[in-house]
Formats: sequence, C-alpha cells, structure tokens
Amino acid sequence: MNNTANHQEDMENDEGINDNDNIDMVEEDSDDEDVELEFNMDVFQRLKQNDPSVTRLCMELNSHKDHFGKIDWKEDGDCISNNTQLKDIFMCYNDWSMRQLGEERKVPPRQQIQDFFSCIYQNRSITDLGTHTIIDDEFSGSLVERLSGHPSITKLEFQTCKMGGIVFSALGKVLKHPKCKLKDLRLSFCQLDDEGLGLLCGGLVGNITLKKLRLSNNNNDITLAGWQAFSTFLRHPKCKLVQLDLPSTLINDDATNLLGTAAISSTSLKALNLSSNKSISSRGWQTLLNHLSQSSIRRLDIGRNNINDAGLVSLANINALKSLDLSNNKSITETGFQFFFNTLQARGTQLVKLKIASNRVGDIGLAALSRCNMTMLKALSIYYISGRITSQGWVSFFNALQDSNLDLVRLDLSHNNIDDEGLQLLVPLVSNMSSLKHFSLHANHSITPTGWQALTGYLQSPNFALEKFTLGENKINNATLAAFMSDLVLVHNKTLKRFYLDECLDEDEDNLITERGWAAVSTLVCNKTSIMDTYSSNHILQALGWDHDQINMPDDLLSYLELNENKDKAEVARQKILQTHFSNSDKSKMQEFLDMELEVMPAAIAWMGKPTNDDWIGKSMSGLSLMYNLMRSRVPDLFDSSAQKKLMHPRKKPLGVGKRKHVASKIRSRCTSSRRTVADESE
Repeated sequence: MNNTANHQEDMENDEGINDNDNIDMVEEDSDDEDVELEFNMDVFQRLKQNDPSVTRLCMELNSHKDHFGKIDWKEDGDCISNNTQLKDIFMCYNDWSMRQLGEERKVPPRQQIQDFFSCIYQNRSITDLGTHTIIDDEFSGSLVERLSGHPSITKLEFQTCKMGGIVFSALGKVLKHPKCKLKDLRLSFCQLDDEGLGLLCGGLVGNITLKKLRLSNNNNDITLAGWQAFSTFLRHPKCKLVQLDLPSTLINDDATNLLGTAAISSTSLKALNLSSNKSISSRGWQTLLNHLSQSSIRRLDIGRNNINDAGLVSLANINALKSLDLSNNKSITETGFQFFFNTLQARGTQLVKLKIASNRVGDIGLAALSRCNMTMLKALSIYYISGRITSQGWVSFFNALQDSNLDLVRLDLSHNNIDDEGLQLLVPLVSNMSSLKHFSLHANHSITPTGWQALTGYLQSPNFALEKFTLGENKINNATLAAFMSDLVLVHNKTLKRFYLDECLDEDEDNLITERGWAAVSTLVCNKTSIMDTYSSNHILQALGWDHDQINMPDDLLSYLELNENKDKAEVARQKILQTHFSNSDKSKMQEFLDMELEVMPAAIAWMGKPTNDDWIGKSMSGLSLMYNLMRSRVPDLFDSSAQKKLMHPRKKPLGVGKRKHVASKIRSRCTSSRRTVADESE
C-alpha cells in the first residue's frame, strides 16, 4: 500500500553525518523547518522584496506552469541575484516525452535558462542547488562548470539527469577549484559509467571539502576499472569523505573487495550505504564485512541484500558500529539472529539505531535481542515481522524489557502480531520513555477495540511527548478515538503533531471512524462551547492521515488542522475564535465584548483588527467586520446620521476649551493605562 510505503520512508529518514564526523543517528522530523514554496508570480514578487519567509524554492520549468517563462531573468534577475534569504533551489523539468529544453511544447528557451543560472552564479546566500531534469550534455556542462568557486553552495544534487562526459568533466572542475565549498554531492539515476566516474574522481582526488557522496541507482556500465579509480580516490591521503552512499549500483564481489580495502585505509569514512545490491554474493558480503571490521565505519546500511548467517558472523566483529540497517535480508535464519544478538550481548553493544524489519527474526531471535544491554539504543525498527514472531513472542519480549531502562526516540512495531496482552505490557514500557517522539503500531490486526483502550494509560502518562503516532490499518472505532481525544484533553498535550489513522476499516472495508469519531477530534482542536474554550483548544495537532481525502474527514476539521500548521499559535487561536464565534451576526457572542470594562476595550479592538502575519499558512479571516459591529454597538452615535447632525449642530452650549482639554487628558490617560496593562500581560 502507498500509505504504508510513505510511512516506512518517513520513519527511515536519517540525515547522517555532521561536519564533526559524529553520527546523528536519530533525525527528528523537519516540521519546524522552512516550507518549500512552489514558484509562481506571487512568490516572484516576494523574492524581489527579499521576503525572509522564502528560503526554499521549487521551480518547475514545464510548459503547463509558465510562470517561469513570463519573467525576463536578465532584467528582473535581481530577485535571485540580490536575495539574501534564499537558501535552497530545486529545479524540475518533467516533460515525459524526453524532449530537450529549447525545443517544442513551449519550454523555456536556452537563453532564458542561461539567464536564470546567471542569477544563481551572482547570489551569495544559496547553499543547496538541485535539479531533476533532462538537458543535453553540452548545455548542462556549460551551466555546471560556471559553478566553480561559488562562494556559498555546499550541496549539489542531480536526479534523473541525462549526463555524459562533458557534465562529469565540469563537475570534476567544480570539485577541483581551490575555492570549492561543496560538502554534499548527490548523483542519482545519472547514467554514470567508467568514463564519468573517472572524470569525477579526477576532481575528487585532492578535494578536502566533500563530506557526503551519493551515487545511487547508477547501474549502467561501471566495470572493475571504474571502481578501481574510485578506490584510488578513497585511499588518497587528502580524502575527507565521511559518508558514502552506493545503493542500487550493481556493484559486484571484486568491486566490494576494492571498496573494503580502501575503507580500511580511510580515517575519515564513518558511514556506508550498500543497500539493494543483490549482485554481491553471500561470500562477497563475508569478505567485505571482514574488511569493515578493521575500518572506522560507525553506520552501515546493508538492507535488501543477500546476506546470510555466515555474513552475520563477520558483521558481529565490527565492534564500534552505532547504526545498523539489516532489513530485508531473507537468507538470515532465526538461529543466525540468535547468534548475532548473543554476540552483541557478550561483547557489549554500542548500537544507537537498529533496523531489522522484514526479516526472519522469529521468537528465538527476538528473545536474544531482549537480553542485550540496550541502554544506548535510541531508534528501533522491527516491522513487517508478522508470521515470524508470534503473539506470545511479543509478550515475552515486552515482559523481558520491563526493567531495561530503555528510552527510545523512535519505535516502529508496525505490521506485526502484537495482540491485546502484548499491548498491555507495551504500554508501561513506553510510558517510562520520556524521549519517545515517533511511535508506530500501524497494522497490528490482532489488537481488538477493547485492547486499544490500554493506550489511554500511555496518553495520560506524564512522560508522553510524542510528535507522531501512527495507528492506521487497525481496529480503531469511534468510541476508541473519542477516548483518545479525551485523554489528550486531560493532559493538555502540546507535542503531538501527527496522529495517523488511515484505513481503519471493518471486515466489509467500511470506515470504523465516522462523523461521530471525527467530531471528538474536532472538539479537541476547536472547542466551540465558549470563546475561552476555543482559545484553550489544542493548536498543535496538524494531521490525521497521509491523505485526508481518503479518510472522509469533515471539511471544518481539515480547516482547523491547516490552521494548526502555523507557528504563531496566538494567531491560530484568534483565527479559530473569529471563524467559530463571529463568522455571522450573532449578537449574543458580541455581548461578551460589550460587557468589557472600558479600560480593556483598546486592547480588544487591537486584537480584533490585527492583520495576519506575512508567512501565515492556511485560510485567514479578518476581524475588521467584528471590530465594526463592536464599535457600532458600543458607540452608536458614530454610525447614526441623526446623531451626527446633532454633533454638527448642538443645541447645548459646547464645552469650553479648558473642559475639552480636561476630557481629552482623561481619555489619553485611560488609553495609556490600558496599553500598559496589555503590554505587561504580553510580557
């Protein structure tokens, strides 16, 4: 299922290595990072204004999105050239007819692309530049070569690009430039062959800035000669590469032997990704892992391969390993996992991150894992093991860990045979974890609606600090969901942003969660009982599924979740109050404002008329109509034409100058006092 695939990919994200050669084993979600904006004319104007909220930009060069083509980049290019806020640009050309830029289908002419790149060359704030496009080799090479010595770009990414010798030669010149600042180079699906790899390595040899190199899905024509040139680069004394990713490259036994010997001589290489390389035999893995046991490797991704029990024996010899992805190696038996975990227990494991998903771990392998001292472990993924670990195996596992002091940040137990008894034991285990941020129990079909009630103890735990909770494809109904929402209200949860409930279906494929269940969530995020209840509602929860359209969620609930995406929670509360209590002319709601003391009225008026900030996300509602109705109710003479005539032609003797000054002084004093009170409260 697509939702499951998205869930797994999201749980697997790991940025990896930092510049101090340390491994960031557990990456947090990037919810608080700047949003990537899709380029349009509005964004173009914001770029020209140097808007600080525009830092990440996706530019499609397609004919059906002709915003790019409407701009004269030579004349208006200062929007990029002089911008000091822009950090990340990703360009995409998705014409599936594989036509080259500058030909048919109204794609931008080459001169326009060249003018746009000239803006990038002059910019001094962009650090990340990426492209997913089809451009011929000669034209691409001329664009890439001009990046040589760029003062700010540290990450360069090419995806699915038609690259040949000219482009790889240009990349080599960029890497060889004495002022090169590149730290991260990613080339995926770029038709890399021996010639291209040789040209690339010519620039890499002697480069001292590059820390990360990704050459994924380049499985065309790299022979042993190409890998020989690459291993020469790895062994070079000036090589500072820390992270090397080679997934899906069709690397063979001879090439991995070269790679292993080069890794031994490298003092900088800490992370290696060789996932999805089934061209390496079981014997080839034994040889490579024996080499790596003598290297400085700390993080190893060897998932989706042909490693067997003998390979695990070699893997157990890598003592300093901190992060291991061993998922989807179907040749490893339960006995092999038992030996591996027993070895780790005897030697003392330093693992911070462990992923053994989609494997034949079995009850005996899981029992061996429970005996390991896992106090350093922060991320554990054991999903898709259903049918290989029994319900009783999970019960024994959770029971053995009760006194383990395990404090994870990520825990993924999706697609398993955990039942009601297992969940009862899991709840106290996770309730003691104060660091747990991401937790998945996706698709554990053996847990009944009654069993899910056990989670209420966890939701009410003082240690509950989840940011993402994945419970999709389970037997969760309206009553269970309502109980969950009540628990979140009780603890006034301020951390949970994503609560995934996709495809909670009964035997007839009908949704178990209906309008009644969503109403409970709606009350959590926007309690309409009173203005104060709305103000005190949950303004953190932002998502209830991977695709909200597929879970039949009401439009008003979707609107509240979109409001919650904004970082300005005071403005979120204000918008909810405006939309739920003052979207019509209900005078009973207005009375709450009319009864206010005069001293606080200036603050109330300012609150109503406050404009939304520039980087507001989602629908907003103006409070000007509310302010108008309030003023009209409070000071009707300002809106009554007959009263205005009386003011213009008063029958009574007007106030003297001294009296008018006295009244004006009192008004100013009262307003000043109110403003001070508001300022004090805001502080």
